[in-house]
Amino acid sequence: MFDEAITLAYQMSVGEALRYKTEVLSTQSIKEDGQSPQTAQSQLEITMLQSVKGVSPDGQMTVDVTIEKGTMQRDGQVMTLPTVGQTITIVMKKSGEIVRTSVDFPFSQPAFPERAVKLKDSWTGDSKMDIPLYDNDGNQTGSKQVTLTYNYTLNGFEQVLGYETAAIHVSCPTETIALQEGVEQKITAKGVTNFGHKQGRLVKSRVETETEITAPGASVSTAIRVTVELIEAKGPEGGGGSLPGSDEMFLIR
Repeated sequence: MFDEAITLAYQMSVGEALRYKTEVLSTQSIKEDGQSPQTAQSQLEITMLQSVKGVSPDGQMTVDVTIEKGTMQRDGQVMTLPTVGQTITIVMKKSGEIVRTSVDFPFSQPAFPERAVKLKDSWTGDSKMDIPLYDNDGNQTGSKQVTLTYNYTLNGFEQVLGYETAAIHVSCPTETIALQEGVEQKITAKGVTNFGHKQGRLVKSRVETETEITAPGASVSTAIRVTVELIEAKGPEGGGGSLPGSDEMFLIR
């Protein structure tokens, strides 16, 4: 099977519902000349329900994404996110390219290649993102749009949560962005996406991003680890409550 070409494409049916858990771990370190470094950590957990509302003849899918649960833990305090209960509507192509959304996202999602790929094949994808700009008093004065180029490789096939998945390694080489005179930001990222190519759905994703903002006499370093995992899948008729290879309806790490 390793010599076979596969197609990386989302396959959704009206009425299908997928539930995902997202965990974001963030560590930030602030260094200023003449002062001891300050470190802060936070943990974000979100459960989202992805419901397919429509599929057009050309394969474009209309999906409602509802935030069912969301908490932020920081400095020993746990807060409920104000976005709990919010629903965002997304229209996307089979490749994962976002056509439109009901809200403005500060970034764009790289799409899968339209061609079939084999083991060790590589491709690139661009992601646009808005980086906020601040004045000396910490007030946001605007934003700067940058384009990051991600490198992808079909590195192998793995069994994950009962699915046969394509293990896609992703990396973003260090990008240096001039924010203003004397201030620059460096961004780098790496991770693995496990995509269930037979069912056409994301199974798991793990991405680590590191950023560093440097200014005269100070720097801010941030390490973020984002894990997204499929925890429940239901078919169009409400069946299929369990994931392949599991006797449990929910699979949570």
